[in-house]
Amino acid sequence: MSPRSQSFHHAEASVTAPRTDRRTNRTRRQLREALLALILEKGYDSITVEDITGRADLGRTTFYLHYRDKEDLLLQSLETLAQELVEQIGLNNRGNDGLRQPGAAILTVFQHAREHAALYLVILQGGAAVPAQDRLQAVVAEVAAVFFTRRAKALGKPLDVPVETAASFFAASLLGFITWWLRRGTPESAEEISALFLRMIFRGMVDLLGEPGKGGFTLDQAV
Repeated sequence: MSPRSQSFHHAEASVTAPRTDRRTNRTRRQLREALLALILEKGYDSITVEDITGRADLGRTTFYLHYRDKEDLLLQSLETLAQELVEQIGLNNRGNDGLRQPGAAILTVFQHAREHAALYLVILQGGAAVPAQDRLQAVVAEVAAVFFTRRAKALGKPLDVPVETAASFFAASLLGFITWWLRRGTPESAEEISALFLRMIFRGMVDLLGEPGKGGFTLDQAV
C-alpha cells in the first residue's frame, strides 16, 4: 500500500471510530433508558427483551450486539453508574492527603443519587436487581473502607470493630437512607439530607438518646 493510501485509510479510520462510538453510546443509552422506564412501570421480572427493544424503537439484533440479556443490560448500566460515582468521590484521583473529607464524599453520593434517581430506585428496590444492589453496596463499602483504614492509621490503633464490618455497616446505612429519601421524592435537598445522615452516622444514637445506662437505656443483650 502506498504512503498516500495508508494516510487515507488512517484518516478514514480516525473519522469512522468516533462516529461508531457515538452511535454505540446512543444505542446503549436508548436501551438503558427503555429498561429503566419499563422497570418503574411493570417491574423487572415481567420485562422481556422485546419490551425493551420496542420501547427503544430498536431491533432485537441490535440489542444482542450489545448485551446478552436484560440482566447484562442492567448490570452494565450499574457498572457505568458505579464508575462515575467512584470518580466523582475521588477514589481514583486522590492526592497524597488521601480521600476527600467524608462530608464532601457523602454529599457527592446523595447528589449522584438524585441525578440518577430512576436507576438507583431500580437497583435499591431489590428483587431481580439484587446482583446490581450488591455491586453498588460493594462500591460504597470500598470507598468507606479507605476512609476507615486511614482513620485507624491516624488514630495510631485499630478500630474497635474490623474495617470490613464498619464499611459494610456504613454502606448499608447510606444506601438504606438514600432509598428512603428517593421514595419520598427527595423533599430535602442533597445538602440537607447529607447533613442529617452525617449527624446520624457519625454522632449516632448517643446524641439522640443519651449515654447507655442512663434513664433506663441499656445495651445489655440479655432478655
